Amino acid sequence: MTAAAGLGARAAGCDTVVVTNDDVVRLPHGSTPAPGTHWALYTRQNGTGDFVTGPLTPPSGVGSLSLKTPGAVANGSDKVYLFNYDQVGTVLGSVNAISYSTYRDVSSTATAVQAPALNIEVDFNGPEVAGGFTTLVFEPVYNTAQGPVIPGQWQIWDAYAGGNAVWWSTKDIPGVCAFNCFVTWNQILAANPDATILGGFGVNQGGGNDGLIANVDALKLGAADSCVTYDFEPYRVATTKDACKNGGWQSAKRADGSAFKNQGQCVSYVEAAK
Repeated sequence: MTAAAGLGARAAGCDTVVVTNDDVVRLPHGSTPAPGTHWALYTRQNGTGDFVTGPLTPPSGVGSLSLKTPGAVANGSDKVYLFNYDQVGTVLGSVNAISYSTYRDVSSTATAVQAPALNIEVDFNGPEVAGGFTTLVFEPVYNTAQGPVIPGQWQIWDAYAGGNAVWWSTKDIPGVCAFNCFVTWNQILAANPDATILGGFGVNQGGGNDGLIANVDALKLGAADSCVTYDFEPYRVATTKDACKNGGWQSAKRADGSAFKNQGQCVSYVEAAK
């Protein structure tokens, strides 16, 4: 049953899912991910993406996703975006939380209002009707009530805000013209009550962002009674004894990034942290 616009049931407490480079398939822009792909990082021209430590103290864990579109060609063709495909089939009317955190590096030369955007690929008329693809886009610059982009600090952006966050669409859809019409999440749902997530959900830094160096962390999506926060990290920190077993100690690390010599060291680290 489709929830009324803006009236998705309250989500349960969010689960945290750590995402590292090992979880991501890297593909050129425009590629189609293989069936079963959970995460894909796409790049075009000189755009790059990497999982790094910091900067400063990230909102979740010790790291974040670094996005760079240097604009060496100066034609707006650099692009990098990270999409998750586990949310395919989620009805937009059930969504009750969307947020992410960004950090704009002080060395960025892109227009001062720019920060990474949030994208959702949707079927605006529902899976039962042919056609209907568009990408919905949230950008901090069009959500002025949440304040300006401030270089050198982490900022959280509420892309739901009770259904009042402002979005735009890459294609003409009911209630929204392409690119230059900025409407609320609730207005989109009211005009497209059967809309569902069709493809990727994630962050995008592309055309028009030449010279932007930024980081993203704590990407959240809540729908109905479920909620997940994706924590972008350069490595997995051992937090349970089970994470140390069956060879897990070889890939898990301490919070400072140092490796374990054996399973016993890993288990001792977890026990000491309690």
